[in-house]
Amino acid sequence: MTFPAAMDVEIFKTARRPDTFLFLPQGLPPSEWPDGLEEIFMPAEKVLSLTLTAEQHLAAQTATRVMEEIVAKGYFLQMPPQTSPAADVTEPTPC
Repeated sequence: MTFPAAMDVEIFKTARRPDTFLFLPQGLPPSEWPDGLEEIFMPAEKVLSLTLTAEQHLAAQTATRVMEEIVAKGYFLQMPPQTSPAADVTEPTPC
């Protein structure tokens, strides 16, 4: 997939979905967000604006993956890490 060498993006969060972040092209008003995102993500709070490059390091995803998804879908949605049900349950220690 071809994408630009650099991409200006804005990152949003919402209290309705903790630890979920929405990456969008910079300057895109909510009325022009891809279908369904405005209803799901409002009220949105802008967290950060930045220029992504393929070499850039991000906390949860590669910048390349974020840029690829924005080119393909118009946005990138970073969901909170999934915990496995087994990780939440501790087994009793045998006596």
